[in-house]
Amino acid sequence: MDGNDPAARKTAAKRVIALMRAGENVQFLFSNMLRCVQTDDIELKKLVYLYLINYSTQEPEQAIMAVGTFVKDAENRSPLIRALAVRTMCRIRLESVAENMIIPLKRCLSDPDAYVRKTAAFGVAKLYDVIPEAVENAGLFADLLNLLKDENPMVISNTTAAIFEINDHRTTPIFTLTPDTISPILNAFSACSEWCQCILLDALSRYVPTSKDDANFLIDRLIPFLKHKNPAVVIGSFKCIFLYMDTGSRNPTDLFPQIIPPFITLVTSSQPEVQYVVLRTLSLFVQKYPKALLKEIRVFFCKYNDPSYVKMEKLDIIVTVCGPQTAQLVLDELNEYCNTVDVAFVRKSVRAVGQIAIKVEAAARRCVDILIGLVGGKADYAVEESVIVMTDILRKFPGIFESTLQTVCQNFEAIKDPRAKSAAIWILGEYCSLISNVDVLLDPYLDTFHDEEPLVQLQILSSLVKVYLSNPDDTRDQLQFVLNEATKESTVPDVRNRALIYWRLLSADPAEAKSIVVFSKEAVSHSGISFDEAILNELIRNMGSVSGVLHIVPSDFVKRTRFVPDTTDSIDTLEVSVIARNWEKLRLNDTSFLEAFFDCDSTSIYLKLVNKSPAALTKLAFALNINPLGLVLGGEPKFPETIEFGDTAEVVIPIAWTGNPGHFDKNELQMALRTSMGDLFAVSRLPIECATVANDIGENMFKQNFTNIQNTVNFKIEDARIDQAQLAKRNIYFVGSNENKTYVNFTIGKSVFVAEIVQEERSLSGIIKSNDLQLLPLVQANAQYLFAAK
Repeated sequence: MDGNDPAARKTAAKRVIALMRAGENVQFLFSNMLRCVQTDDIELKKLVYLYLINYSTQEPEQAIMAVGTFVKDAENRSPLIRALAVRTMCRIRLESVAENMIIPLKRCLSDPDAYVRKTAAFGVAKLYDVIPEAVENAGLFADLLNLLKDENPMVISNTTAAIFEINDHRTTPIFTLTPDTISPILNAFSACSEWCQCILLDALSRYVPTSKDDANFLIDRLIPFLKHKNPAVVIGSFKCIFLYMDTGSRNPTDLFPQIIPPFITLVTSSQPEVQYVVLRTLSLFVQKYPKALLKEIRVFFCKYNDPSYVKMEKLDIIVTVCGPQTAQLVLDELNEYCNTVDVAFVRKSVRAVGQIAIKVEAAARRCVDILIGLVGGKADYAVEESVIVMTDILRKFPGIFESTLQTVCQNFEAIKDPRAKSAAIWILGEYCSLISNVDVLLDPYLDTFHDEEPLVQLQILSSLVKVYLSNPDDTRDQLQFVLNEATKESTVPDVRNRALIYWRLLSADPAEAKSIVVFSKEAVSHSGISFDEAILNELIRNMGSVSGVLHIVPSDFVKRTRFVPDTTDSIDTLEVSVIARNWEKLRLNDTSFLEAFFDCDSTSIYLKLVNKSPAALTKLAFALNINPLGLVLGGEPKFPETIEFGDTAEVVIPIAWTGNPGHFDKNELQMALRTSMGDLFAVSRLPIECATVANDIGENMFKQNFTNIQNTVNFKIEDARIDQAQLAKRNIYFVGSNENKTYVNFTIGKSVFVAEIVQEERSLSGIIKSNDLQLLPLVQANAQYLFAAK
């Protein structure tokens, strides 16, 4: 590698990359590989760049030596090399390297070659992840947004992906889709490749139609793509259509004949992996529209050669879609599934039978017949799952299926699974008055009490207490034995604690114990898959992504810290407030999910809250601590019900000045914020300039106070000047001036202050006098906010 033979260098570089790909640590060859970076052989250059991406973060001092080559290659005549240099340098996560990439990247964003432009577009997003502040200040966003008007559809798709990637890392978006800005994406959609279409569909899913006509237009544009050969495009189009349906004027049921058949085709004819993703997508769809696939339920019947994971998903959809009209058909099919050899599939099929019994009451009798048949069968796993399911059915239909208890109890010997044992023991305890020889049926479990799982031990305790309360004479010895065993030191703490509670309860008052232990159970309302409406909507918005496939909201597995820019205005649409606020960042005890900014005037506190958490913030409330200025809440703050991920909310909080100062331990304003993610405590400076009241004591009183008051403090403010107009706005009254000296008075609460302010070349200095010895140091500490012009 250190030789001069180009062929030998390339061969050595290939061996190094092969070792690196195999998991070997070849970091010690960093300096040798670095010598090969300056070459005209593009194949060798690709190999070296690949090595540098992998090991530069571990050798930051040597990696900086390659910057010159990167910059030089970014100006190469070959667009392939220019793009390669940009792509590689932006992937090296070192600030020292990234900072040198800003100028070449800015140049490549306007490169004449489309391949370089589309590579540079992604480079901006990668660079922003490393040095966000430098990218913000370099003006790269404007160049990036200009690429949305590019003539090449691949450049537009990459630019769109880069923009939304940056938006995900920023508290305020640099670009939002509107009826005006969505046009370039729609124009490029038909002309770009299928993978670029996936990127654009992801962006379109974030667009909110402004009218019914707008939504209908977009739905009509996307329906043809449901017949695309790439399943990812089909799912992306389906997601957008699904999101637009609520805004459009058409009835969703009118669209189902157009949007459902493509999915049916994918379920029946695609690869198992694609089927799985499609089924996971459809399972979200049927949660919201369970009747949409009622006529297509046969499509989801399992084939003998379906992989297990596909069968499981089909079962979930069958249960969700099943209704009174199809219950008999579905139960006949499930009965066949319960006799197969796939243990996991049989267990889930048995659970599906129980879920249909709870969901469709008319089919409950047929479901119970199937379960009783399984309980009497020879397959242990089917018996165990059937017993578990029977507990839900007995609770759902009290007094109806108790006649099956004797049959169920005859097959308890085959049960080995802890969950099934717990269910069987629960049945014995709950229906001890209907089952003969309960004490005999419980005996085998007592003999193996210490060998059982804690779940089973807890259930033995509870059931045996119920049996004792029903028939104390025959089960006293059994209960005493179990209580003794359960309270030994070697027992699990949860089991021991429950045993002690039962023991004391029974010793104190058996009658009272019966009212506590034996009570009517709440009926099971749902035993299948069910999502909260907010969670379901979030999962629907993420169809086709990892979140949509795993059915886990992104906030549960993605923790992302967002960059807070100096300005909260979007680049493409700048919104100017009527009143420009001087936002000061609040010091919070936890900034992982919220940023807060503060401003104040004489009537209100203004809060700007930026949600950095991937989850929406709700249940917001605000409180003020006692403070030296006597500042209290003047009314109930009106917070928004929800602050979505990345959104900014401005809240106006009415305040009042009581004039009754509180503790003076710290010259700061302490606040508390309640959120759904937890309570936060915030600290800011005391807004003393807002606490002044309208009270001009006049020239004579000023002279008297200035002469007689002996309590004096000095102040000096660097880089400041005085402005009489701003002093007047702060209720600081001008008395007179003498050369460079200005005399003022102001009142805080009931305390009068007089001051002499000296305007020096680049600073303000002076003295303040008052009889209020408590507030005087506070005024001195905040003199710049009272006297200096903004």
